[in-house]
Amino acid sequence: MSTKLYDGLRLTAHAPGLFELTRVISKRMREVFRELAVPVIARNVARVVDDTEVRERDMGGPLHNYTVYRARKLWLDEQAGLDNRMTFHDPLRFSIVFGQVDDDYGTHRLAYPFAGNRAYTDALLALEVDGHPIFVDYHYQNQADRPAKVSDDEWKRRRDDWNHLLDAEDPETDGTFGHLPGWQLPDSIEGVFDTVLLGYKDTVIDLNAHRTIERRVRQALNRAVTLDLNLDPVDGMNRVLTRNRCIERAISQYLDTAEGKAMPRPAPLPGVRELDVTISELPPVYEPPAEAVAQICELYHEQALAGD
Repeated sequence: MSTKLYDGLRLTAHAPGLFELTRVISKRMREVFRELAVPVIARNVARVVDDTEVRERDMGGPLHNYTVYRARKLWLDEQAGLDNRMTFHDPLRFSIVFGQVDDDYGTHRLAYPFAGNRAYTDALLALEVDGHPIFVDYHYQNQADRPAKVSDDEWKRRRDDWNHLLDAEDPETDGTFGHLPGWQLPDSIEGVFDTVLLGYKDTVIDLNAHRTIERRVRQALNRAVTLDLNLDPVDGMNRVLTRNRCIERAISQYLDTAEGKAMPRPAPLPGVRELDVTISELPPVYEPPAEAVAQICELYHEQALAGD
């Protein structure tokens, strides 16, 4: 049977008991959740602010006439359309289970996190008690050679430990972690916006730091240039990527000129305390100057000809 336990962890001798450990994990994972959620808010607020079609889209119900709720609905609709085997419809999810193996070699306390983002696992590995790590890497897979820094004996011990917890012959385990105690992040993608906003009510969140004006300018230019070029469809991912890179280079060339640097920019995103405004109260959607779009199109054609 294929075994791929890429995120397996072992608790060190310095790790506290399960009750205290859960408290420590809960505090840190909720912090990571908020750190990950702020860029999500910024990206989706920017979509509402910068896209006329998104502003005018019928999303059902008067609640979605408000900026923050329309942004949240965009996120939820996007996740619902993704393959749930990849995202579980919750890419900010986190849970962790614990197990203990007692044998002739002693006792090993193990943990396995289920995370939608690597930042959670990295944060676990960074947790310390009096300068000592709480968790260390204890991953195992039987589809590849052991890492050079792991001894042959330890690699076998890892195999045996995980096999013990996942014993498919035992009706209690059934080859899964379902029988093990654990903790799950209570915050979910459905409440991501409210959770972050409420969690940061005494802290200033600058959405513009996560969705910069310069990035929004480039996206607006990309949309306008692509529309203006009216290019014929191309087959193959490589050709699509090559065309997109050509457009991005043309945009960069223009923005590096004096005219590009002087070009008007969009207004900053609303502050966190201003997200409850209605769509109609937002400033007009930013449109890059037609002259800028025309010059970028010329630069694109020059690059395309040089490429031929």
